[in-house]
Amino acid sequence: MIFSKTPYKNDGGEVNQTLPCILIFLLLAIVPPAAASVVQVTNDSAINSYPFWSPDGRHIVFTSYDDGAAALRVIERDREIREQTTAHRSWEFAPFDPWSPDGKTLLFLSAEGDLWRMNPDGTGRVRLTEEGRVIPGLPLAGYGADWSADGKQIVYTSCLFENVALREALTATTAVNVSGLRKDADIWVMDADGGNKTRLTTGGDAWFPLWQPSGHLVAFLSTRSGNQEVWVTDHDGNAEQVMFSGGDVTEYAWSPDGGAIACVVASPPDAWPESSLWVVALNGSGAERLTSGNWDQSPVWSPDGARIAFRSMSRNQTALWVMKSGGGDLEPIISGDYIMHRWSPDSRGLAVSDGDDIYLVVPDSPATPGFEVAGTLATLCARPQAKRIVTTKYSPKSTMASPLACTTRL
Repeated sequence: MIFSKTPYKNDGGEVNQTLPCILIFLLLAIVPPAAASVVQVTNDSAINSYPFWSPDGRHIVFTSYDDGAAALRVIERDREIREQTTAHRSWEFAPFDPWSPDGKTLLFLSAEGDLWRMNPDGTGRVRLTEEGRVIPGLPLAGYGADWSADGKQIVYTSCLFENVALREALTATTAVNVSGLRKDADIWVMDADGGNKTRLTTGGDAWFPLWQPSGHLVAFLSTRSGNQEVWVTDHDGNAEQVMFSGGDVTEYAWSPDGGAIACVVASPPDAWPESSLWVVALNGSGAERLTSGNWDQSPVWSPDGARIAFRSMSRNQTALWVMKSGGGDLEPIISGDYIMHRWSPDSRGLAVSDGDDIYLVVPDSPATPGFEVAGTLATLCARPQAKRIVTTKYSPKSTMASPLACTTRL
């Protein structure tokens, strides 16, 4: 360690000013190294979750639940906040990325478990499935739909057994036996207009379908080999297992180039309990373990392929972290119960939810003193406008800030 020695005089004469330099060094050492700029986007009575960026990065759509209704809301940049509503109340939500690749269409689910599409302003609503049973009820994880890279097709889950409608399950005055819901599902594909529905898997043991970016393969989770692992299939239903973890894969995400898959592996029952992050290449080179000894979840690749953001439940404090896509250089970017993180298309920031509100986070742009928005963040998310596609109640709600981040409310 090197200290600057600045001479000054006291009663004893000239003395090296080492102690003040040590104090300054210690103060700098305890400053969190990964502070990030954070902007709170929503601040109302609704439960706002599942944020997803539009392909051009100019909008964010999210699901808003309040007063017995669920709705999709779209945030636009560079305008004053206003609301646009339709004349009815219903259950419409998107726990998956609803944007078509050209950004002109939103895919969403109804309470009955069917897929619909509409324009981002709420017009042009078209029902795509009839009794499709895209979701089994609760929980939502692993069921839904995804667009093909060219926007011409949609892959989705279809459950084999009828269950209680989601809205009825959530609003029922009596207890709903969630454990009794049948979750058996298969993977289907259809044209973007709802035509030419084709079944890709059989057996009821496939869910969580994601289309390969710029490719023709569809990945999904299945227990057909004993453990829950990642499989891929082509349009003809020729499926192949690509991950052999020995545990259970609970989540996964494609790399932007479609050449690899990041996944979360829960250790088998006879091993030390943990959930670790892995990356498996589709070229046959095998899988590489990126983290170990912790409870890490929800890997999300940055669009430039350079980094992976993930949530850790065990690293000193619950926080969002980033690391290089090949592993290493792990850094916390924001602490707290932030979930459902999604990179912006330019890889500069993330949209996240804390289970109540939507926030925008820029890992590499610490907020300036006084809770001002740094220049990078101002460019990314200046004055969003919220358009509400379904009526919900709007009233002030308390805010929260993270110890590792400065929060600016719009």
